Amino acid sequence: MIKNIYDMLHQVCSQNKDRIFFVRQNETYADLLRRVKQRAVLLAKKFGIKRGDTVALLSGNTPDFIRSYFAITSQGARVLMVDTGLAQSEQLNMMRRTNCKLVLAQREYFIPGGPKMYDIESVDETDAREFVAAPAKRDDVAMLSFTSGSTGNPKVVGLTHNNIISLGDGAMFYAPVIRPGYIFYGFLPLYHIYGVVINIIAPLVLRGQLLLQPVLNPREFLADFKRYRPHVIPAVPRVWETFYKKIITTAREKHVYTLMRVVVSMRHVLRAIGLGCVVRRVTRPVHELFGGRTRVLVSAGATLKPTIRKFFERLGFVVGDCYGLTETTGPANFNFAFRLPDGSMHYAGPLPGNEIEIHNPDKHGIGEIWVRGNLVMPGYVDNDNANMAAFENGWFKTGDLGKLDKRGRLVVKGRKKQVIVLDSGKNVYPDELEDLYMQNDEILAAAVFEYVIKGKVVPFAVFQVAPGTTMARVVALVKASNLKIAPYKWVRHFAITEDELPQTSAKKVKHFAVKDLLDTGHFTRATA
Repeated sequence: MIKNIYDMLHQVCSQNKDRIFFVRQNETYADLLRRVKQRAVLLAKKFGIKRGDTVALLSGNTPDFIRSYFAITSQGARVLMVDTGLAQSEQLNMMRRTNCKLVLAQREYFIPGGPKMYDIESVDETDAREFVAAPAKRDDVAMLSFTSGSTGNPKVVGLTHNNIISLGDGAMFYAPVIRPGYIFYGFLPLYHIYGVVINIIAPLVLRGQLLLQPVLNPREFLADFKRYRPHVIPAVPRVWETFYKKIITTAREKHVYTLMRVVVSMRHVLRAIGLGCVVRRVTRPVHELFGGRTRVLVSAGATLKPTIRKFFERLGFVVGDCYGLTETTGPANFNFAFRLPDGSMHYAGPLPGNEIEIHNPDKHGIGEIWVRGNLVMPGYVDNDNANMAAFENGWFKTGDLGKLDKRGRLVVKGRKKQVIVLDSGKNVYPDELEDLYMQNDEILAAAVFEYVIKGKVVPFAVFQVAPGTTMARVVALVKASNLKIAPYKWVRHFAITEDELPQTSAKKVKHFAVKDLLDTGHFTRATA
């Protein structure tokens, strides 16, 4: 039985020593293990890091981040994941709250007045043969992350060795679709739980390769896709929405959109009568955009609109639509349609060893999403009040609302606190409306929230629109979209901007920040 995270790493690397792990650096699994040991020796001998200490990582996406992550946990210390995009005062607050002893950081992120800083990209001259693993136990805390809001007194999520090992065990369920040697693309921030899941643990246990990209630039992405042709591309929903609009716009400009839509909708029939070549010819340009051999697209960090998931599935990709939180070590549930070895279809569900429940559903099947199992954290660190509010009979109450469709796929309706309750008592779900309005190419992003107009509660929307889109055009789009839903859900009051809406590091739109900007007159308002 695997005892801790280092034990998991050692086992995988020993069994796959000659396989390539870091693609761009052409480094093997054996290289990874050796350099993890060297970094661990440095931590122990130079800095005295031991079991129970906290060491922060403050870095972009480099191999040194991953090596350091495993080195820290190999010594039984706790990794503090720090968002590089936060203000230094916020970062220092996180370090002080967790009694951080050392920070491994890229030089550009060094902070004066805090714990000791060490250049994470330094070359270790230590001898890997001096490595000694700490006797870390599965229930020891291995990783610390702060919940949203890092000033004042935010909650600290403590994930254990068991949580991370269970994540690795659960990822093996997807071995039928993610094969050994597949290249994972890695541009998502490694300090985020999503980066840990899909760019640290999953490539490792599935014996894949990792292509890290530290620069958040679409041109760099496309160049990598062309040169390295990755098999698994993870991204946040906002990125998939951008690709979706780009593909449709390009097809329309080339006057092939109608053909593409018809062929894709009839793909099963065409293949059945021996015309699969027609489907391949129509969908080939999209596949070539990603390099030509991409098999799996993964989305997490926020809610992927069902229309986006269906669009890419119809184009021939396997789409892993993940729902989860840091508190659930990421993937509490996957909408992931693929064929199992026994020939049956898998459509959705949590990773093995976990359960999901829609608690107290209404007549539409919508209720709060509850999760329990080996991926759920043992609790917030030193916060009994928060734990009492978050857990009930072993279930973690996520605070999100959702329902299960006929295939068991999870449809997330949004945060419980963000549901718009109209004066009539009817509920309006922002995610549903945002999905509806973003099906218009000119609307690039949307934030829908509760607002009071003339003493009446209404759904209000702020749209980020494509440059040059007129207010009259948006009014027409909103009116046309409204006809697709019940009148009580209609957005009649909205505002537009060509500026990007405020976002989190996971590219979620910050609704509260958008609302504040609206109140201070930053957007142009209108009524449909």
